[in-house]
Amino acid sequence: MPIHVRISHQDRLLVGVAHGTISAEEFLNAVREGVEQGALHYRKLIDVAAANTDADMTLLKQLLTMARNSPQAAQRGPVAFVVDAKRGDTVRELAALTEEGERPVRVFTNLHEARKWLDEIFKIELKR
Repeated sequence: MPIHVRISHQDRLLVGVAHGTISAEEFLNAVREGVEQGALHYRKLIDVAAANTDADMTLLKQLLTMARNSPQAAQRGPVAFVVDAKRGDTVRELAALTEEGERPVRVFTNLHEARKWLDEIFKIELKR
């Protein structure tokens, strides 16, 4: 499987790393794994810098809509995507579709900056 998912329940963090060409089905399976492991509300670090997809934008938008309309949608945690600076247009386009009031979603080209942002979000969540 070109998407490897690791979940730290202690840190409330899901890390997904993708390599090669990712299909929509593989993406959906990775999301399903996070939901089944109870990590929906965790922070998510998704590294797709070494990956691309053969899924078309229409299908990816349908997956995004499905996630928004799920009964647990309000519980979703923030997502930091790490993309290759020379690529990543698909991820940037999907991140731009984030609706006002939804969970925070940001796109980075540096893994350390993405992790720093997620750590800052985590501190804010703990203060609530």
